[in-house]
Amino acid sequence: MGSNADFSERPIRRVTIKPFAISKFPITVREWKACVAAKACTYEATGKDDAPVTNVSWSDTQQFIGWLSGVTQKKFRLPSEAEWEYAARGGRETKFWWGDQLQTGMANCRGCNEPYDATQPLTVGSLKPNPFGLYDMGGGVNQWVADCWHKNYQGAPVDGSPWLEAACSSYVIRSGSWRNDPNYVRPANRDHYDTNVRYPTHGFRVAHSL
Repeated sequence: MGSNADFSERPIRRVTIKPFAISKFPITVREWKACVAAKACTYEATGKDDAPVTNVSWSDTQQFIGWLSGVTQKKFRLPSEAEWEYAARGGRETKFWWGDQLQTGMANCRGCNEPYDATQPLTVGSLKPNPFGLYDMGGGVNQWVADCWHKNYQGAPVDGSPWLEAACSSYVIRSGSWRNDPNYVRPANRDHYDTNVRYPTHGFRVAHSL
């Protein structure tokens, strides 16, 4: 896990991941609207039904996860940062899941695909899946994970669990978005944002332990 490309991605380290499942696509507008219709999610999402939901805060994701867990009787959650990177790499150790060089049509970002629409992300599943059969694990929408933000991996858990604090003002986001350049869609890339602030490129996917 990690890379030497940026200070925040160091040190490269070995992490043990327990069995888990993660959603094939980011959560869509249609799925989010079902939560709103059930009066469990307060944010009114816009966009195409098959597009990833955007402009959701970390706190918003917790409303959806609470609703989904209740409806399905399964304990859903955000993936940990380690789980997300494991899933995004698809079993590879290269710069991108498909190799070390940028290839067009593999991710939805500025400079990654043509035709390119700067106003909105592609609908989910428009591009190829990674070797684990997961779509949009790089580009598309930034994806919230469960971990509090730390400036690097010094002292991070090695068991794949989320790195948490008592009071967390900022959480990790992964994947880069359709507005970012290719460097952001690397599986090792990481960033962060305030817990309760909505931003137009932020979405998420869900996970649960097996």
